[in-house]
Amino acid sequence: MLNRLDTPALVLLYHRVTTLQSDPQQLAVSPENFYAQLEYLKNTHAVLPIEEFHDCLTRRKKLPRRTVVITFDDGYADNYLEALPILNTLSCQALFFITTSLLNTQRELWWDDLERILLTQKYLPHELELEVNGHHLHFNTSTLRGLHKAYDQLQPLLRFTPPVLRDAAMNYLRNWAGLREEGRASHRMLTHYELQQLSFSSAAVIGAHTHTHPSLATLPYEEQLQEIALSKNILEKICGQAPGYFSFPYGSKHDYNAASLRACRELGFKMVYANFYNQVHRWTNVLEVPRVLVRNWNIAEFKSKLKQFFHY
Repeated sequence: MLNRLDTPALVLLYHRVTTLQSDPQQLAVSPENFYAQLEYLKNTHAVLPIEEFHDCLTRRKKLPRRTVVITFDDGYADNYLEALPILNTLSCQALFFITTSLLNTQRELWWDDLERILLTQKYLPHELELEVNGHHLHFNTSTLRGLHKAYDQLQPLLRFTPPVLRDAAMNYLRNWAGLREEGRASHRMLTHYELQQLSFSSAAVIGAHTHTHPSLATLPYEEQLQEIALSKNILEKICGQAPGYFSFPYGSKHDYNAASLRACRELGFKMVYANFYNQVHRWTNVLEVPRVLVRNWNIAEFKSKLKQFFHY
């Protein structure tokens, strides 16, 4: 019914463009599938530049038919190494939201590190006992099944754990496994140079995504403000321009709250993106723009998903 009143748009959410042997979070889209997806969008939809999309929403202008906007979260190195060349080839623009704490390091984001610790090691202790955010946990880690159980239970628990306690748990896990902080090259974040080069490209717009990637709703207002402001300031120093866009880490309605919106308003972001499925209309709140998470779909699956999302 709403689509009859107003032309809808979709904001697509990507994280990675690369090929991985293991991807339990299903965040990586292969370069081949990403190229095919963008090529199809370029030929059949209106792939809007970021500023034009912002202008349409703030002015409540009618969006072009089948409008699509491309975004990326987190700041993986492959955004520059593998996604950007495809965007350039197809003359498309994407908005890249960058988490800043692990830039220019060999460390992995915590969910990748959790996979590295529990699911990629040949030799681990046969038992794991630890405290996470007030929860006492004990796992039998002598079998693959037990390791997967530990991973499946720790992943959602750590997501809603404040960064200080989450990092303490991850340090404990690395020590338990006998691993260093440095992670896999395939899972590293952008270097400062790569981020600068990304920001110089006409195919990219840089946005902020907090410093340590917390679920903001777990933090009081002042800590939320600090998390968001720090990432904004670091990106301004590296790229030479303050980002005007922000996206909530994880992005579900359980991951941010009224204090998060207040912090974004105070810091002057002109548009903020979430991660819950919905179409975008002229009346969409520019501080809670919904997005559609894209998986490693082949072109037939991608076309089918778009038909469902647009209802055409």
